[in-house]
Amino acid sequence: MENNTYIVSMSPHIRGGNSIDKMMLTFIIALIPTSLVGIYLFGIRSLIVMIISMATAVIVESIIERLIHKRLTYRDNHAIVTGLLLALILPPTVPWWIPVVGATVAIILGKMVFGGLGNYPFNPPLVAWVVLKLSWGERLNLFFAPHSTEPMLTPLMAVKEDPSLFYSYDMVSLFLGDKAGPIGTVCGLAVIVGAIFILYRGIIRWHIPISFLFGVAFFSFILRCINPDLYPPVIFQLISGGVLLGAFFIAPEPVTSPVTPKGMMLFGLLAGFLTMIIRMWGADPDGTLYAILIMNAATPLFNYLKPKAYGRIKSA
Repeated sequence: MENNTYIVSMSPHIRGGNSIDKMMLTFIIALIPTSLVGIYLFGIRSLIVMIISMATAVIVESIIERLIHKRLTYRDNHAIVTGLLLALILPPTVPWWIPVVGATVAIILGKMVFGGLGNYPFNPPLVAWVVLKLSWGERLNLFFAPHSTEPMLTPLMAVKEDPSLFYSYDMVSLFLGDKAGPIGTVCGLAVIVGAIFILYRGIIRWHIPISFLFGVAFFSFILRCINPDLYPPVIFQLISGGVLLGAFFIAPEPVTSPVTPKGMMLFGLLAGFLTMIIRMWGADPDGTLYAILIMNAATPLFNYLKPKAYGRIKSA
């Protein structure tokens, strides 16, 4: 009898006719709307942060691969996606060396030390963001008002100090980007436009984004019912901070998220709950990025939730 050998490789797996470089290119295209809005709202500084972050990621990855005599993989576009996502979760106020340090950490500590693409347990841009946040927290908590160089609190930071301030915000304006925040998180409309594109192309599945948003909405709804004067409404929680960008572009990252539908939905739901817990009672006013990074550690557990096998074994 002929023996067939099956080779199971690490994620991300190629789906259909998509190669890794095409998948990453689709991600880049989907991130263009929120990137352009960030440049429009915060000026050329945002573009500089993006360029420096992406260039550093590609250069550092190529240098490491050259030093260890490994095939150069910059053509798969993953390093560019890593650098771009990192830039989009940074404030537009950061000095040039912050994206340099961040992208270097993302590639070395977040990716290459584990063996490269498909082997790392934590999302590389989030690893870099945490290192930057812990090292230079005051720089990552400084934000500008749109079309201005005037320092301004994000809506979540303001509400953290005084819960009654959420009454002063217009939800439509917040959704369209009239607020301070990280470059790629301010305009919910731009994020959703890109999200529809990658969902349509089949690059991500709906399970994690929808369950993530449901987790945030359900938790905030319960809090709102308990005390409407202390806890902001559901829509405010969904469109403020990095929830939308996290739900569609960071949490579903194929290497660090579960592979089964049931695992994906639990991953997203618990990440949404954890986001709200950190927002309400934690030190970080947003909580989205911390929540996703923590849930990355639980991904191997979620992968044990396998689909039920078809058929049954009949005894002889």
